Amino acid sequence: VTPAPLCLRLWHPKQCLPSCRKVTLNDLGGLSPTLAKGLQELLSYEGDDLESVFFLNFEVSVEHYGHTTNHELKKGGHHIKVNKENRQEYVDLYVDFLLNSSVQHCFEAFSQGFYKVCSSKVLDLFHAQELMILVVGSENYDWGDLEKNAEYKNGYRPDHPTIRMFWRVFHGLDYEEKKRFLLFLTGSDRIPILGMSEIKIILQPMKVDDDHLPVAHTCFNLLDLPMYSTEDVMREKLRLAIQNTQGFGLV
Repeated sequence: VTPAPLCLRLWHPKQCLPSCRKVTLNDLGGLSPTLAKGLQELLSYEGDDLESVFFLNFEVSVEHYGHTTNHELKKGGHHIKVNKENRQEYVDLYVDFLLNSSVQHCFEAFSQGFYKVCSSKVLDLFHAQELMILVVGSENYDWGDLEKNAEYKNGYRPDHPTIRMFWRVFHGLDYEEKKRFLLFLTGSDRIPILGMSEIKIILQPMKVDDDHLPVAHTCFNLLDLPMYSTEDVMREKLRLAIQNTQGFGLV
């Protein structure tokens, strides 16, 4: 078992926690910022011609595998126009439809499977955001901690020329490249809830020439790092590895 955070986004407050609060427009914003912005504009519109400008009723169209179906947000919704008096109700029903009722059957199956693995009643104490961090991990990266907690084997040590070269190259990568390296080496681009200090990576030498790429053993957070001749070569090979070699293979 590898203690890596799951690559899963629990944007939906009721995916696992039936006791969570009512969903809101802010929740929809985490899934579809453009749609949420449009609904907020509807709520903020001050003109007296709202009905003719937005031309909405209490019915929504949903496309599913190329087929479009209409769903009434309330009984008789096809005949109810959205106006200033009922627009908040429309937005509330629309958000609830998108985040709850339209996917209810999917999340019931998900919830059953989740609780088979995590059946503790303690889960009811968590808000959705807290549960997401526990399951998915955090994005509070401290790359200095990654270097500080690294371990070395088979001749590598913190002051070894190749290791010093590696950390210069690593810290010179941009934010997304560092995340890709983390994914390449550990199997996840996110970190445990207790922070980067909980990630222990191990670097060991590969006695090969400059043509070889670094090799990651994700089950052990172990990196086979060749003794490259220059920083430029190391930078090129490291970028090639993290950008094109995600997955499993034989070496």
